[in-house]
Amino acid sequence: MLLLARFGLMADLALLMGLPLFWWAMGMAGQRALLVALALGGMALSALWLLASAASMTGTPLLPPDWATAEILLTMTPIGLVLVVRGVALLAALVLAVAGQDRWVLIPAAVAAATIAWTGHAGATEDVAGSVHRAADVAHIWAASGWIGALAALLHAVTARRPNIDRVAVMLAKFSLLGTLFVATLVMTGVVNSLMIVGVADLPALVGSRYGWLLGAKLAVFGAMLGLAALNRWRLTPALERGAEGAIAALRLSLLLETGAAIGILVLVAWLGTLDPLA
Repeated sequence: MLLLARFGLMADLALLMGLPLFWWAMGMAGQRALLVALALGGMALSALWLLASAASMTGTPLLPPDWATAEILLTMTPIGLVLVVRGVALLAALVLAVAGQDRWVLIPAAVAAATIAWTGHAGATEDVAGSVHRAADVAHIWAASGWIGALAALLHAVTARRPNIDRVAVMLAKFSLLGTLFVATLVMTGVVNSLMIVGVADLPALVGSRYGWLLGAKLAVFGAMLGLAALNRWRLTPALERGAEGAIAALRLSLLLETGAAIGILVLVAWLGTLDPLA
């Protein structure tokens, strides 16, 4: 349940930030109802994550909730402050979404997404190294959120009953620069995060460990995402612009596979965040 709560929360906050970012970059109108649902979902999933964390710490079932341990987490650990900041940010995002200020939702949504950095390995790193680690993790989360939001928006566009091919081609062309920035940020911050979590001296210890295998799987899936993104950028988008037969179907399949890979990475990240890298 803790893994599911982490996965759901990361996916929800990534979409809450990534979709407004994409709509802003494309100059598109947003979907108010979707943002409202994501803001409310972030609140509910945060509560579920807290209760699942309490149950995991004490080895007890999720139901009935362990309110005593949850209170300890809220009052005696940094989790309380993290949830307060996230709650305020999600409330601001909800108010802005209800008011129809879709693009402004991006700001509080980015704050809410950034709080994830304080609930994983980065949150446990201390002193200056901890600040560097959390800064890298926040940048990693924001870049991943931007990519996931773009995938969701593009997939919605190409799976419409009658997709507007010209509009999809324009969206893909505009996203190319942002996509390159996201990938570069993910690679650089991913290296920093890995070195901070494991340490250079302990890298050989990852071989044969569960954490090492899962990290390897994450890197393999990320590599597949990069391959699909390159295919979209250099082959399928030009084919779509030329009006080549079957281009939209090929792009639809590629985006489906890329989205599936993104979901797989979120599952792996949720799992990795619950493990000791050197255990």
